[in-house]
Amino acid sequence: MQDSAKIVPKLIDGEHHIFRGVFKKYYLMLFNLSYQYLEDEDEAKEVVQEAYLKLWETKGSLKSNSNIQNYLFTIVKNNCLNRLKRKQLLLEHHEKIRWMELQYRYEGLNYIGHDYLEFDELKKKIEIAINNLPEHCQRVFKMSRFDERKNAEIAQELGVTVKTVEAHLTKALKILRKELKEYLPILTAISQFF
Repeated sequence: MQDSAKIVPKLIDGEHHIFRGVFKKYYLMLFNLSYQYLEDEDEAKEVVQEAYLKLWETKGSLKSNSNIQNYLFTIVKNNCLNRLKRKQLLLEHHEKIRWMELQYRYEGLNYIGHDYLEFDELKKKIEIAINNLPEHCQRVFKMSRFDERKNAEIAQELGVTVKTVEAHLTKALKILRKELKEYLPILTAISQFF
């Protein structure tokens, strides 16, 4: 394959064999880069295909001294970062909705008459289960669920990684599920949140 200075003018002219050569030369490197970010083979392939499509569509605006490798590398990197941001926002949105629904249902227990001893007992059990969580799990759980803090905010305040916060939340939810399993008939409406 020729160097970029010779390739770009031919690419600008729309020579298909040059484009195929560029595709073959950089595909594996771009796929590996994309896979490192996304950890999903199909998604990594999509990102690389999008990068090549963009190269073909914008070939007319390239400068003759453009570095094709850097150009494709930048497109792939930016597309991966954009996908990761969208995924994170979607996860945060779903988590917030799940928590809001749980909170409304939990608050709904307060409005049920005292004739329903099971609900009052469940509310107390939930409080006890939360208070019996390991110290770090309890703190992270309360910051996330009661203070409605994002994982990144919690991590920054506590001086830990977001992964550590996620691990504490996972552990807390696992413990709560186990502790409250005898109340499964009552929890059917809210079990998806534990």
